[in-house]
Amino acid sequence: MKVSLFSALILAGVMAGAPGAKAAAVGVDFTGGTVFNTGTFHNVGWSFNVASAVTVDGLGLFDEGLPGLSAPHQVGLWNYSTGTLLRQATVSNASAVQTSASPLGRWLFEDIASITLGQGNYAIGAFYPTNDVNPDLVVGFATGLVTAPYIMYLSSLASEGGAFAQPAEYGEVVPGVFGPNFRTITEPPVPVPEPAGLALIGAALAGVAAARRRAVRAQLGGASALWRR
Repeated sequence: MKVSLFSALILAGVMAGAPGAKAAAVGVDFTGGTVFNTGTFHNVGWSFNVASAVTVDGLGLFDEGLPGLSAPHQVGLWNYSTGTLLRQATVSNASAVQTSASPLGRWLFEDIASITLGQGNYAIGAFYPTNDVNPDLVVGFATGLVTAPYIMYLSSLASEGGAFAQPAEYGEVVPGVFGPNFRTITEPPVPVPEPAGLALIGAALAGVAAARRRAVRAQLGGASALWRR
């Protein structure tokens, strides 16, 4: 069977490793903290800086204690400098579950039309309607904070008001308040062949070379036989 050098390289390259799919990451996560009732602050969130373009494809909310939300919540993404609402979604118990690094609860996410955020400051916020019986809680004094690539947490946001709106700067004593969140799409790193992959490519090239030498010898042998006749 004839095997071309090009075919062997393609085969070796595929076997050595192919690019992976895009991975999803939450904008921020944490390992612990203290749960709080939002009280009179009905719009709660946080601001962040984007150092390099990121694509957001989902908005979410922290479900503390895994009991399920007591009510759906509006979540929005704003350009913090201009106050422009870029995307919004309503998160409920029917939203997709994504695990958190914290044992305090889980994330619930709704898909949105993807949007690429350029360099600049943005805000994520959620509306917490008044519920004195079984309020949905937020996490403050968050510990073990981890952000998605190119995202830097700036400050907590919280403001009063009876309608969904971008939360304002929060000047109270509890730092690191988190409830709403977003989901980013991160590009996988360009695959680099590992030693095993490089050895496979070398073996493929050696095999092609050996096959070509055998073919040349066979042709020379056939020519000698014809000459003798």
